[in-house]
Amino acid sequence: MPPPSNHPERLNIADSTTRRLQVGGRRALARRCPYCGKGDVFRTWFAVKDRCPHCGTKYAYESGYFLGAYAINLVFTELLAVVVVIGLIAFTDFSVLQMQIIAVVVAVGLPLLFYPTALLLWIALDVAFHPPDKHTGRHAI
Repeated sequence: MPPPSNHPERLNIADSTTRRLQVGGRRALARRCPYCGKGDVFRTWFAVKDRCPHCGTKYAYESGYFLGAYAINLVFTELLAVVVVIGLIAFTDFSVLQMQIIAVVVAVGLPLLFYPTALLLWIALDVAFHPPDKHTGRHAI
């Protein structure tokens, strides 16, 4: 399905960087396109579609584009895992084995669960600092 190219009203991007970051971040956390706010942007759990099916924005416009999403995912989830482990140590009476099992499940499970959101957060950061325009080809419009 070719991307819609004659609907500039579908691209709903704020003018300021701060506002684009807020709006795009909220949309990403809701698992929606950071550009237009519509859903259905994932091909699989671990992959976004090449373009938004609603606004036609191309997500990965260069090789290695999503490397930043890996970093966001790793940093966020592993920091959260450390907080969980510290909480287990400080506030529970679990045995060391029980805490190790919980820590491993959290350290492995959180990155898998958070990955789709990390992809969209990376796109939202990109939108905030590099808004699309017709001349760079970053958008279908």
